[in-house]
Amino acid sequence: MKTERTTSGYSGIPTTSKCLVCEHPDGGSAHFGSTSCLACAAFFRRTVSLNIHFMCKKDKMCIIFHELRMICRACRFDKCVKAGMRRECVQKRRSNKKVPKKHMLREAEIKMEIVDDFKYECPGDQTDDNSPLSVEKKSPPEFVPLDSPGMAEFIKPIFFQKYDIPSTSTSIPQPERTPSPQSTEPETSKILNMNGEEVLRYYVDQLKSSMDRRRMIFTDDALLAVVEERGDMPFDATEPPPHSLKRQYESQRFDNLLAFDFCKSCPGFDLMDREERAIFYRACSLAYCLLDIAWITVQAYPEERHEPFMMYTDGSVCSINDMSYGWEDEEDIAAHEKKKLFLGFIQRFHDAICTPMRKIKMTPVEFAALKALCIWKLGYCEFTNSMRTIGKEHQNALFSGLRVYYEDLYESQEEIGARFGNLVLLLGTVFEMNCLIMETYKSAEVFRLFKLDELSKSLLTL
Repeated sequence: MKTERTTSGYSGIPTTSKCLVCEHPDGGSAHFGSTSCLACAAFFRRTVSLNIHFMCKKDKMCIIFHELRMICRACRFDKCVKAGMRRECVQKRRSNKKVPKKHMLREAEIKMEIVDDFKYECPGDQTDDNSPLSVEKKSPPEFVPLDSPGMAEFIKPIFFQKYDIPSTSTSIPQPERTPSPQSTEPETSKILNMNGEEVLRYYVDQLKSSMDRRRMIFTDDALLAVVEERGDMPFDATEPPPHSLKRQYESQRFDNLLAFDFCKSCPGFDLMDREERAIFYRACSLAYCLLDIAWITVQAYPEERHEPFMMYTDGSVCSINDMSYGWEDEEDIAAHEKKKLFLGFIQRFHDAICTPMRKIKMTPVEFAALKALCIWKLGYCEFTNSMRTIGKEHQNALFSGLRVYYEDLYESQEEIGARFGNLVLLLGTVFEMNCLIMETYKSAEVFRLFKLDELSKSLLTL
């Protein structure tokens, strides 16, 4: 139940104008069960919502004061907790359907606005020079530092764009933001009715939900997904079962169900027509199958191995360098046929996607953002004008939310730019993998090489 706010603050909180965290004399107001300035409240909300864990570089006794430019984030969060801020008071993402009446627009009006905006944003032949579709990808890009040739072109539109976000600093180039009670609310998209942090949090929540659902279906400790909000890697890599196409058939159907649940709750999906929803669903289905395999594999095997394995979305595995495990003959297909169809692709997929994800030590928040960008960007050539505009809203919001997330983790602006760049560079490689797996499945359907579910067959014909 939402706590009612009065002019004197929340019930049980003493009236004061002083922030109990950074001790700003004029910024105190009621937030999360305590009294703090807007900057400290925004910091606490981001840290809890995105489940960030900071490490103090000293003795966990750092001074937290509003006039200091460099503030230890770990000690700042600890002081928030000691000041009385409670995790349970941080609300989950607002539903995109429950918005104030003054922001509610009829669907037809939003549709009209989308089309009008698109006329100005995508003139001419309506192609996107930044889309991975405009560049032919032959090999996975190397992950390079910010000052390397070409990286600046990726980073410039993202890194140097000023977002209107809750900040404790008035200047972006500063390595640490000084708390300020005059922090402004982040800009909210008129189409999505969400700001950047809320959009990023939505995709992180979807990732956690999918992992808990897989724990429910494919593991023996399903009850943990009920009694705990875990959202972590559900599978044990010590004794995983061998992969088979029969298992893949069942796991693919479950991945399709996860993609369905995501689509129904995705901000902007309710604005699409029938054909647009089908196109968008196919992009989501590919992401839940292909990218989640990469994420689960990296979580199961965080270090490079001499004899690597690929873990699928049901927890089964197969060897990558040879056919020693997970490549046995099956009722409908022989091992040598599976080798022709999948071994080369799996090796390529592991080297192009899994290895870079390990190299940069990708976090769950970054993966959730990458997955979202892939959904909205890689199907760009098939999207209608309105879908492209909705996708651009998601993309801008994701970059805004990621920037806030990175600024809470890294002091170096070069490090933040490099993290952005590495995510963008992965998009082209994922697009290539999508094309390869689509060709494989279309060949399987034409020549009936292995069993496909009816939904997958329908998606191949779109």
